[in-house]
Amino acid sequence: MTRRSARPFLLTLGALLAGCDPPHHDVAMRGNADGVIINYFGDIAETLPLARQHCAQYERVPMLHQTQDNNAIYFCVRADAVPRPAS
Repeated sequence: MTRRSARPFLLTLGALLAGCDPPHHDVAMRGNADGVIINYFGDIAETLPLARQHCAQYERVPMLHQTQDNNAIYFCVRADAVPRPAS
């Protein structure tokens, strides 16, 4: 490859790589039938599917308890124990 053709190639490659966001992975760190701690990056809303998957193993649904230091702490509660909004 000559220097002349290498420059446009490198500029194009750089532009493509600059537009790529690095992947982030939300990870369930610890959990049991009572709850799960999920380490997350970015939007906390993206942790809900992982919490649902974890709690479903115990026939429960997740309820966000708190967040701290990029960790989302969910309680796994029975579906009939989840408070419903007032009408």
